[in-house]
Amino acid sequence: MKQNIDNLNKSYDLCISSGNIKEKNEIDIELIKSLKKVAEKGLEFIKERSKNIPKESSDWTFVFRDYYESLRGLIEAFLLFDKIEADSHKCKNAYICFNHKELELDWNFLETIRLKRNSINYRGQLLDYKDWNMFKLGFELHINKLTKTIEKRLEDMF
Repeated sequence: MKQNIDNLNKSYDLCISSGNIKEKNEIDIELIKSLKKVAEKGLEFIKERSKNIPKESSDWTFVFRDYYESLRGLIEAFLLFDKIEADSHKCKNAYICFNHKELELDWNFLETIRLKRNSINYRGQLLDYKDWNMFKLGFELHINKLTKTIEKRLEDMF
């Protein structure tokens, strides 16, 4: 999936100019560790639960949502290394994609899942296995990349 760089740049600029991306005073190592742990525990839980979900079930909605929350938590943890917090998921995504190209996170994927999550939470959209399966690999790639990078950065700090 090719990055929509114009959309990323515009989103980042809007987040900065509107004050939605804020600098913190210090790096909160304990919060980084805690957010990472919660993300990992959430993934363990949902992976175990999803083994028993029939493919025709709409319970795949909640697998998607839990993966989304774990990924969002890892993004938030990563931003803390830069002493950054943001008021919205879109601004968190824009910050990490704009400032950390080395991670090779896919802006289009992050925006697609953010909007899908909003459709679930605010419009009552349900997903089936086919819907979930379209996103599964992208989630796993992004989660693995962030988890390994966070672990490395924590190691390097000590």
